[in-house]
Amino acid sequence: MSRKKVTVVGGGFVGSTTAQRIVDMELADVVLTDILDGPPAGKALDMMESGAHYADGFRATAFPPQR
Repeated sequence: MSRKKVTVVGGGFVGSTTAQRIVDMELADVVLTDILDGPPAGKALDMMESGAHYADGFRATAFPPQR
């Protein structure tokens, strides 16, 4: 069975908390996107590092804005 994928639009406090909860509950792989370059990438990295204890693994990705 393939893993589900979720895109969270907005890497602020609500978006990053939503993405983190999805990761914590192992519901899906997460893509975090925002109009800013740095913060979503940093938060996705935080999620990847906090998920190291999961046996099944997951992916958290942040895409920079298209210019």
